[in-house]
Amino acid sequence: MNPGASTNRPSRLAPPGSVSKRTRPESVDLETGLEAKKLRMGAPEKSSAVLARSKSKSTMNLASSRPGRTTLTGPSSSRPGIAGRTTGTVRPGVDRRATTASALNKDRPGLTRERTTLGTLNREKSTLNRSTMGGNGGAGGKRPAWDLKGRLEDMEGKFVQTMERLAELEKEKENLQTDNEVKLEVVTQTTKEVGDLRKNLELSEEEVKRLKKKITEMEDEHSSEVNRLKRQLENEEFNKASLERKLKALEDELTSKQTEISGLKNSVAELTSSRSGLEASLGTTQIELEGAKNRITALTTETTEQKAEIERMREKINWEETQRRKLHNMVQELKGNIRVFCRVRPLLGDEIEKYGSIKHITINAENALELVKTTECEAVAGGLNKNMKYDFEFDRVFGQTASQASVFEEISQLVQSALDGYNVCVFAYGQTGSGKTFTMEGGDILDEEMAGMIPRTIRQIFNETERLKDRGWDYTLQASFLEIYNEEIRDLLATEKNLKYDIKMCDSKGSDVYVTNLKIEPVTTEAEISSMLKRARKHRAVAETQCNERSSRSHSVFMLRISGLNKLTTETCSGTLNLVDLAGSERIKESGSEGQRLTEAQAINKSLSNLGNVIMALAQKNSHVPYRNSKLTHLLQNSLGGNSKTLMFVNLNPREDSFNETLNSLRFATKVNQCHIGTAVKKIK
Repeated sequence: MNPGASTNRPSRLAPPGSVSKRTRPESVDLETGLEAKKLRMGAPEKSSAVLARSKSKSTMNLASSRPGRTTLTGPSSSRPGIAGRTTGTVRPGVDRRATTASALNKDRPGLTRERTTLGTLNREKSTLNRSTMGGNGGAGGKRPAWDLKGRLEDMEGKFVQTMERLAELEKEKENLQTDNEVKLEVVTQTTKEVGDLRKNLELSEEEVKRLKKKITEMEDEHSSEVNRLKRQLENEEFNKASLERKLKALEDELTSKQTEISGLKNSVAELTSSRSGLEASLGTTQIELEGAKNRITALTTETTEQKAEIERMREKINWEETQRRKLHNMVQELKGNIRVFCRVRPLLGDEIEKYGSIKHITINAENALELVKTTECEAVAGGLNKNMKYDFEFDRVFGQTASQASVFEEISQLVQSALDGYNVCVFAYGQTGSGKTFTMEGGDILDEEMAGMIPRTIRQIFNETERLKDRGWDYTLQASFLEIYNEEIRDLLATEKNLKYDIKMCDSKGSDVYVTNLKIEPVTTEAEISSMLKRARKHRAVAETQCNERSSRSHSVFMLRISGLNKLTTETCSGTLNLVDLAGSERIKESGSEGQRLTEAQAINKSLSNLGNVIMALAQKNSHVPYRNSKLTHLLQNSLGGNSKTLMFVNLNPREDSFNETLNSLRFATKVNQCHIGTAVKKIK
C-alpha cells in the first residue's frame, strides 16, 4: 500500500454541501432586529449547525490521528515507484489536513462566492495530494524521501493554518449563537401572545354563558308575571260579570216590587260602593299591565342586542381559529420540512442476560446521542478503529424507556397539520428487529398503553373533528392500506383477487400520485379503522429469520385522506396523511435467508438502497432524482420531494453485534435531516 491510497478513502465527514442549515421563514420583527447586526458582520454567516458539526468531526479525526502511522484499508496506488518505497502506512498530519479541508467545503450563498470557494478548495486539495504523494522540499519541488524533518515542517505549517481556520469558525459560531438568541426571544414572545389570546377566548366564552343564563332567568320571571296577571284579570272579569247579573236581577226585582224600594236602597248603595272599588282595582290593573308591556319591550330589545353580541363573538371565535391554524403552520415550518426522530429499542428477553445494558449508545440530550465503538464490539474486525466516538444530532432522540404516548406527543402537531389541509408523511426506518412495526402499529391491540402511532393518530383525528363541529367544521375521511412486497403492490383491504396495481400521476403539472384499483373505504368512527387495521395485519407479509422471529417482509403504507368544510365561513381544506412502516434492512449472511426469504431480503435491500439514492440526490440538489427506480420511492415521491411535511423515525437495535447497521442507519438519517424539500402548501378545494 502506498501513501497515495489515502486520497481514495471515503471521508468520515459529511459530503460537501450535505450539512446545511435549513432555511426558516423570518418574521418582519426578526428581520428588523437582525438588520443592524448583519451590517456589522459585513458578510453572510454560516449555519451554527454546520460549524458545530464541522468542528466536532474535525476535532474527532484530529484526536484519533496520533503520532505514528495508521494502517489504511483503501485500495493501493497504481504508481509502482511509490509502492516500492512504502510499507502501507501514511502520516497522520496529511489525514488531518484532508479532513479539515473536507469539513470547510460548505455551500455559500451566491454564485460568485460558491465558485470562489470551490476554486480555493480545489487548490487546497491539490496541495494536500502533492503533500501526500511525497511532500514539498521547498518552493522548488518535492522533498527527498529521506528528508523527514522537512516533510514534518511542511505538515506542521499546514496544521497551524488549519488551527487558525478553526479559530475563525469559532468566531462565526459565536455570532450565529447571538442571532439564535434573538430568534428564540421572538418565538417566546409569539408563544406568550398565543397564550393571552386563548385566555381571552376562555373569558369570552364564560361571559357568553353568563349572559345566556341571565336571559333565561329573565324570560322565566317575565313568563311567571304574565301568567299571574292573566289569572288576576280573569278573576276580575268573572267578578264583574257576576255583579252585572246581580244588578240586572235587582233591577227586575225593583220593577216588580216597587213596594220594596226603600228596603233595597241599602243594597243598591252597597253595590255602588263595590262597583267603585272594582273600577279602581281595574284602573290599577290596567296601569300594571301597561308597565308589564313596557318591561317586555325592554327585554325584547335587550335580547336582540344579546343575540347580535353572541353572533359577533362567534365570528371572533372563527377568526381566532383561522389565526391558530396559520400560527400552527408557521411553527411547523420553522421546525423544518423533513424532521428526524431517533428511537432506541430496549433490550428484550435473552438480550438482557447477554448484554446486561446498552453500553455503546449514549443519549447526551433530547436531540443528541453518541455512538461509541469499543473493543467489546464483535463487529470490529481486526481491531481497527477501536474506541471511536460518533456524535449525531436529530430533532428528537428517544431512549429505551420512552413510552408510546411520549413519542406520539411529539408528532401530534403534524397530525393537526393534516386536519388543517396539508400533506403529512410519517415513516419508520431501521434494520430488522429495531422496533419499527411496534412504533407504527403498536403491540397488543387491546393494550392502550402499547398502541402505536397509527391508532393514536386515528384517535386524535376523530377527537379533533368532533371538537371542531362546534366551530362549523365538517370532515370526511377515506382510508386505504397497501404493502410493497418484492416490488409488487398488494392491497391489504382488497376483496377481489388478481387486480393489477400501478402508480399513476394525478396530473401532469403536480407531483401527487395515486394507485390504480386500490380500495378506498370511507370511515366515520374509530372502530371502523381499528377493524381495518386488524384485517390489514392478517394479510401483511411476515416471516421468521435468524435476526427476528417476526420480521416484516414488505413495506406497508396506510393512507388517510381528510376533507373539511366550514359551513359558517365556507372555508375548505384537503389533506393526506401517510403512515409508512418500512421493512428492515438485513445482512443475508446474518439472517440466514434462503429461497423465498432470500428473494424478499434482496428486494427489501434494493428498495432501501434506492431510497438512499433519492435522499442523496435531494441533498445534493441534483436536477434528476431517481424516484421511479423502485415502487417505494415512486409512491413516496410527493412526501420526499414535493408538497408535504415529512417526519422519519430511525429505529436502532441496541445489540452490540449490530453496531455497523446502527451506524449506517444514523448516517442515513443525518442525510435525510439535511434535506430541504421546500415549504408545504395548504391544499384548498
